[in-house]
Amino acid sequence: MRLTKNEMEVLCIFHAGTLSATIDALRGALTVPSQPHPRVADIKSLLAKYDSMEAGAAICIIFDDAE
Repeated sequence: MRLTKNEMEVLCIFHAGTLSATIDALRGALTVPSQPHPRVADIKSLLAKYDSMEAGAAICIIFDDAE
């Protein structure tokens, strides 16, 4: 699984030790309706990638040449 820089930043912020705990933390950040997290798009993108991730898949970072 490849992550963008923004997704990797979100992963670093919400990492909770295990994959399931990290996913719970990411989902929890989206459940505060009165205070939307400023990184909602990045969180949703990362969660979508986790949803399609196969067991044992590796995660890596991709740097865009334009950055």
